[in-house]
Amino acid sequence: MLRASFIATSLLVLAGCATQAPAPAPTTGGSVPSGVTPPPPPEVPSASQEPVERLRGAYSKTQGWTLCGQTAPSALQTPLRSELDAFAPGTDSYFLDGWGRRGPQGVELVSVERMHTEGPGCEEPLDGFVWVAHGQEPFWAFGVTTSGIRFKPEGEPSRTYAYVKPEIVGQQLVYRGADFELVLNKEGCQSTMADARYAWAARLQADGRSWQGCAWQGLQSEGEEKL
Repeated sequence: MLRASFIATSLLVLAGCATQAPAPAPTTGGSVPSGVTPPPPPEVPSASQEPVERLRGAYSKTQGWTLCGQTAPSALQTPLRSELDAFAPGTDSYFLDGWGRRGPQGVELVSVERMHTEGPGCEEPLDGFVWVAHGQEPFWAFGVTTSGIRFKPEGEPSRTYAYVKPEIVGQQLVYRGADFELVLNKEGCQSTMADARYAWAARLQADGRSWQGCAWQGLQSEGEEKL
């Protein structure tokens, strides 16, 4: 509960670096904007030609996926079923955020962005950030928006940096400023203090110190840089 509270509070603080209007209420999905790295194609051929979009909601291992804005679960088609069912042993349901397609036979999940048993849900707007990275022990949060970047370590004042465009270095996405470097790797990242898993691992260097953590993509567009 402490972790979720710190992240929720930090997101409000991080959002203060943006100069744009507040993000609109979240929708169930949305097409992939330019600048957001699309997920890899599914491991099996897709019967649907619908575009990939951001989908999230409450996932039940026994009943299916109830997307945000819906009241009943949808049938789920995905090659990732074993990964979903192995997460949070002993727990039937959790919040699932990923990329997929809707079709007449239900929902096809292409890739997972994050999943957690404790944390923000459908009410969390996604288009206020390009990226959010965070970690524990000590707690920290780092938010990237096109109008500014803010870093908030627990118990310390927040730092604000000018926005910089990312660089692609091998399989990494790197934000590098005069006083910081944030490296994002597309690899699974497990929270050390809660049942939470993310598609991205984060490594941050700032103020002569280093932090390790996880990251997730928002839906704010920043250009055409893609892995």
